[in-house]
Amino acid sequence: MFKISDYTDVKKRARELGCNIPTSIAILPRNFATAASKEEPIHESTTPTVRVLWRQNSIAETPLEQPEEKFPLAAEHSFEWIGPTIFISAMLLSQNQHLVTITLNIISNYLSEWFRGIPRDNRKTKLSIVIETKNGLYKKIEYEGPPDGLKDLPEIIRKVHNG
Repeated sequence: MFKISDYTDVKKRARELGCNIPTSIAILPRNFATAASKEEPIHESTTPTVRVLWRQNSIAETPLEQPEEKFPLAAEHSFEWIGPTIFISAMLLSQNQHLVTITLNIISNYLSEWFRGIPRDNRKTKLSIVIETKNGLYKKIEYEGPPDGLKDLPEIIRKVHNG
């Protein structure tokens, strides 16, 4: 299931919180849009794993936090995989759409291994993507369902980006 909604201006919000401004791809804390200060953001517990997967595949992220800063991680205890919110800039979507597909394939391949041994009907994935559209608006695409549904995300991202 996919749900598309409006989202806050990511670059403006990063400035307000005193964070690095993402230029291509970044991971947003779960409460990025509502945090009152830089001390409040909380990353999903899967954030470090996604960052390692990206580094192993030479995908350069613009972290919101400085190297010496670490946002706390949410503690989740369930059989579902709750991914971090991923931000993708309009520049990246215009210049390198293939990187978006590669990025999502890396996560999907990881999930195939992560869910190994769990019956197909019990596999549940949640992932949110925030994109900057061609006209400068921000949209959030939320996915909830089996991990193999992630394969449809690149096309949905392209459609939302293009308006």
